[in-house]
Amino acid sequence: MEKEVLKSMFDNLLHIGNKTNFWNPKMKRYIYWDSNWVHIFNLVKTVEKIEEVKERLSEITKSGKKILFVTTKIQGKDAFQKLATETNNFYVSEKWIPGLLTNFKTIKARIATYLKILKEQEMWEFETLTKKEQAARLLELGKLDKAYGWLKEMKRLPDLIFIVDWVYEWQAVKEANTLGIESIAILNTNWDDLIVTNCIPANTNSPKSIWYIADEIKSSIFMTTPGSISKGNVIKKIEDNKSSFGSKTFTKIEKKEEIKTEKIQEVEIKEEVKIKKTQEVETKEEVKTEKTQKVEAKEEVKTA
Repeated sequence: MEKEVLKSMFDNLLHIGNKTNFWNPKMKRYIYWDSNWVHIFNLVKTVEKIEEVKERLSEITKSGKKILFVTTKIQGKDAFQKLATETNNFYVSEKWIPGLLTNFKTIKARIATYLKILKEQEMWEFETLTKKEQAARLLELGKLDKAYGWLKEMKRLPDLIFIVDWVYEWQAVKEANTLGIESIAILNTNWDDLIVTNCIPANTNSPKSIWYIADEIKSSIFMTTPGSISKGNVIKKIEDNKSSFGSKTFTKIEKKEEIKTEKIQEVEIKEEVKIKKTQEVETKEEVKTEKTQKVEAKEEVKTA
């Protein structure tokens, strides 16, 4: 192992395991020694496992298969959200939804509901609802977005799940094992590597360690759609590849944009009409005031 790699791993705290009284003997082969009642990982073994995992991820993604990254542990959320976004894969970072894999048919129906409400919002259909109905719709959309925001493109079960510290994600591992889905996990010294298909033995309690691993495996993931799939990038890709997709698809997109523009214009026209009516009312009030003043002036003349 190169000294630079070793130093980098030490700097990012990959070598630190759990306390010696909180470990699983099945992880013994990955442990080098203990220091101050804390287990220290054998980084040679960690490097070997990282290389194995990178090779497998490369095989999986090159064949067009998809990965589901699961990390509800706060230390790994940002790292793996970023990784999933940049490699155009799926992730769960808030809460594992029971039955996400084993009851995927029901989950698909919930995702369809989420997409329907999103479409309604995009097409300005919320404007036709009362304020109370709008508030209820937005509340439901917020809940669905939190649960399915990065699963909305998942049309079928993932080919592999990648987990950060399966003590937090035991239900995800259980469902994957039930369905025979391949699983890879970053494991600390307190868990069993035989429960998952493959593992990376490393510190799961430090954000630095998890960021290091995320950056390492990123290079091995074949990106079918480079970079983020944010709205801006999607629009840019549409423009760049317009000719290759055919005119029909883009006619539909243009029609939707026209409908949206028309609705905006309708709203603006309604606002203008409202303003005109307000001005007319004000004018009438002014005329009324003038007439009242004239009557009062005549009354004063008569009195005089």
